[in-house]
Amino acid sequence: MAKRKRRKSRRRESRAPSLYVQKVRRADVTLTQNSVEIRDDNWQEAALDWFVPKEPERTMLARYIAEHEDKLGVAWARELLRMEVYFQVGDHEQIIEHYDRAFARYPRCALVEMWVADQVFRLAGDFWRARPMYRYAIAHLPEHPKPYYEMGYMSYVLGDFDGALSWFNQAAERVSDAHGEIAARVFYNRGIVRYFLGGDKETVIADMKEALRYKRDYVQARQTLRGLRGRREVRFVPW
Repeated sequence: MAKRKRRKSRRRESRAPSLYVQKVRRADVTLTQNSVEIRDDNWQEAALDWFVPKEPERTMLARYIAEHEDKLGVAWARELLRMEVYFQVGDHEQIIEHYDRAFARYPRCALVEMWVADQVFRLAGDFWRARPMYRYAIAHLPEHPKPYYEMGYMSYVLGDFDGALSWFNQAAERVSDAHGEIAARVFYNRGIVRYFLGGDKETVIADMKEALRYKRDYVQARQTLRGLRGRREVRFVPW
């Protein structure tokens, strides 16, 4: 009888859902609480409205959906919305695991990969996995400044200032008012790199002003601008 009890106990333990599955279920509860219902007749709209409600990313994802519509569908949209829930709560470990588990069966989506790469690079610290993800995004979203910016930031962190400047220049060529936060970071970090490379002070000041044009409350850019205009030591915080 004792042996049977141990077997039953082991069975109960084996049925306990993993942490990953628990979080998937919580994400589904969140979607239900937000009255999200994914159906055959609305899965495309649901994916766009939840994951990329703003331009230019909305058009980029719509383009991907149109290209791979026959391979996607309700199940794909549900996985995408679950990922958006994880983004909203800042669970970077679940974002990465969910991407690896749920999206391997679907055609690669450069837009999704670009945002997941941020979690891989900035939060998980895996430079070498993130790098090819950003390069894939560049190859398939050549008009988007973000992957160029991230490659520049990665080069900066690794001490390759010349390489960083090249990437930031390419990102700067692609920014628009629609890119807001990313545009501000592009010019701020380009200014940092120019300063370290011995660039003209006025050129660095121009980059800081441009960063503040895109993001008026950009504290680091404002502090740097004050330092450049005064006689205090300039201290840069890459961002």
